[in-house]
Amino acid sequence: MLIESSADTTAHLSDVVRVVEKNAPLMLSFPHSGDVYPEDFGFDPKLTYAEIDHPSDKYVDELFSGAEALPLSTIKANFPRAYVDVNRHQHDIDANMLEDPENWPGRFLPGSVDVGATLFWSKAYGTPIYDRKLSNAEAKRRLACYFIPYHQTMTRMIERLRDMHGEVYIVDCHSMTQFDAEMRGGKQRPEIDIGTRRGTSCAPDIAEKMAELFAARGYDVGMNKRFIGGEITLRYGWPEINQHILQVELRRDLYMTEATRERNENFAKVQADCAWVLQEFKTFTEHRTGGAKQPQPNKK
Repeated sequence: MLIESSADTTAHLSDVVRVVEKNAPLMLSFPHSGDVYPEDFGFDPKLTYAEIDHPSDKYVDELFSGAEALPLSTIKANFPRAYVDVNRHQHDIDANMLEDPENWPGRFLPGSVDVGATLFWSKAYGTPIYDRKLSNAEAKRRLACYFIPYHQTMTRMIERLRDMHGEVYIVDCHSMTQFDAEMRGGKQRPEIDIGTRRGTSCAPDIAEKMAELFAARGYDVGMNKRFIGGEITLRYGWPEINQHILQVELRRDLYMTEATRERNENFAKVQADCAWVLQEFKTFTEHRTGGAKQPQPNKK
């Protein structure tokens, strides 16, 4: 697959995110499935496309494409995860990646520096992404033109649905490798892992329902077993105000060959299973009465 470029490095909103807005109280986010590579990425030219794209949650938006038929609101980052990761905090920056860290206008609160998985990824599963430092200007531009618009748009979408229904439900859609990294034990992960920030990002019955639905399709389901949820789950999960979010991780070997990143023979089945889960979960959210109100007509 060829690497694409955005229209220009200033990035218009339509280049940055793909948004579909519908009126059901359930919406989906795809923060890591983008494959439009901005011209100013500037990664090491020796890397292959497969290497640079490896951190991305390839095909996940396709697996949940049943959202279009239901229909559900969706937001998808068009740009790749390694360029700027909207599921990281904006201060999750490795200072060693910058040319002039002393004059960076923000803070440095880096997380997974050892594996290179910070706001601007430095490694793709052990392979260095850059043969250079990022300038402060380009790092700030990635925040201003990609990170901030994504979260501003998602906030607006969530507020619209919550105002309409009195509650909103968000499914944050991701994928994960079959095994943990060797430095973390190398154990096989569950086929589906549901993250709720250890029960704080949504009401318990919501996560239990999602787990029940995937289990009904024959999947091994974990709850906060490997991933508890990232910045998106933390930022938008507020059940105290009827704003519920859970993160769903699909294990990649279920639907693709991880080494080649090609769809495998089970892709259509997993896609059909995800469509069924979405349909049932949509029905569940529409009939749940955890603080909902009747939709109100627009006031002039």
